[in-house]
Order: sequence, then C-alpha cells, then structure tokens
Amino acid sequence: MQDIKQRSLVRADAHILSPSSTAAQGVALNTVTSKEPSTSPMRKRTISTYLNESIREDLLLELELLLLAFGTGIQDACTYPDFFCFASNQTGNTVLLAIGVSGLAPGAFQFENIGISLSLFLAGGWVAGQIGNVVGTRRRLWLLLSSLIQTAMVWAAVAIQYCYPVVKNGPTSYLVLSLLAFSSAAQVAMSRGLKITEITTAMATAAYVDLVIDPNLYKGTNRGRNRRFAFLLALAGGSFAGAFANKGVNSAFALLIAAIIKTIAMLGLFFNRPVSLEEMDVKVDQVLMLG
Repeated sequence: MQDIKQRSLVRADAHILSPSSTAAQGVALNTVTSKEPSTSPMRKRTISTYLNESIREDLLLELELLLLAFGTGIQDACTYPDFFCFASNQTGNTVLLAIGVSGLAPGAFQFENIGISLSLFLAGGWVAGQIGNVVGTRRRLWLLLSSLIQTAMVWAAVAIQYCYPVVKNGPTSYLVLSLLAFSSAAQVAMSRGLKITEITTAMATAAYVDLVIDPNLYKGTNRGRNRRFAFLLALAGGSFAGAFANKGVNSAFALLIAAIIKTIAMLGLFFNRPVSLEEMDVKVDQVLMLG
C-alpha cells in the first residue's frame, strides 16, 4: 500500500522529490512530471488529451530528428557561401568571430553577419528552451507549435531568397540569417528537450567523438552508436545535398528543399504515439529506486 501511495505521489507531481534527486534524475523524470501528462488506456481520448500527450521515444521520433539534421546540413551549405557565416554551426561562427576581432584574414567573412547569426541563435535557444521547460518538452502541442514556428521561419527565408538578389550583407541578408539562426536554435532546443542526446540535429563534433570512443562500438546491438552514425550521415548528406543544389541551381532552391523537409518532419509529429501507462510505470520505478 505504501508503495502504491509513493507511485501516485511521484506521478502526480515530481517536484515532491528533493532538489538533488530531481537534478540527478532529470532525464528519468522527463516523462512523468505533471507538466507532461500521459493518457491512460481507460481514459477517453479527446483532442485536448491528444495534444497534451507526451510523445514516446521510438523509431518515428528518431527519423523525424534525422530529417531535421539533414535539413540543417542544407541550410549551412547555403548560408556560408552566401553570407560567409553559418546559421547552425556556432562553433565555426565563434572561431570566425575571434578571427574578426583580432583583425586576421580581412574580407574572408562578414563580421556583422556572424554577430547576427550568433546572437539570434542564442535568443532562439533561450526562448524555445525556457518555454519548453515550462510547458513540457515532450508535450505534443508544444512540439507542434515550436516546429510550426521554426518551419514558417525557414519558408520566410526561402521567400526572401527568391524575391531579392543575394548579397553578402544588408537588410535582406540580415533578415535571412536571423530567421534561419533563430529557427535552428529552436530546433536544437526542441531536440535536446526530447533527451535523444545522440541526435542533436546540428552539432557534429561531439557525435564524432562519442561514436569512436563508445566502449560498445563493435557490438551487434548498440542503439546509441546507430543513432550517432545515422545522425552524422544525415548531417553530412544534407550538407552535400545543399552544396550541390546551391551550385546547380541556387541557394533559394536548396533552402526550399530544407523547408519541405522540415514541413514533413513537423507533420510527422501528428502521428507519434504517446507514452503508455506501462512506460510511465517503468520511469516511476527507476526514480523510486534511485531516489
């Protein structure tokens, strides 16, 4: 009886756990907090419960994140040739920013573009990340809304690229970079909130290292390794696809492909299955055992 009561308390509100416990098991609590409800099989499924479900971690969700990674590769393959900076790869932008401040390699990049991309990326990550923390990072409604805003921003960038000539700097280039950088950061914040750490949708360096140092690298069954490998293939594939589409047609066409891919990934969120009661029980057991 005491165990049942304890389960109910954990399900009802994970905040009853001590701060140290909550911090240590943040990942385990992700799908059992009151902010991220799950639907019981005995409860009638309405539009409201559907939108407020916490989506489960499965192959479909992984495929959606891989699509987003492919689109990210396309975007950076367009922004660097056009504006001499990246929309997503902020490691590269940080290095370029240091080179610009030091006065090295003048004319090799656009200092203003780097500042805009980096600042809007930080703003997008902060806004999307903090809102997700409040409303629930796996809540279907939030994922759909965040994805819709991200996708709309990419479509807006596509429209600008088609309607105006591409210039290295100026109002249109600043606007395109702002849209893509903010959207990319919101996408990364969304993917990080899903706790599938092997598929960040943007950063390759850590994935390369984690892949080669994996102690289970040569085992037949290794989901983490497979995720990292698929992510790196998707990101690299998108980069090559974007580069050749940019060279063969133009950057607007390449960004159009990225916008279509993001739209497909967004629509896929309507079909993700919710976390089941049994899965939630497993998470609760893990918290109770570790707490």
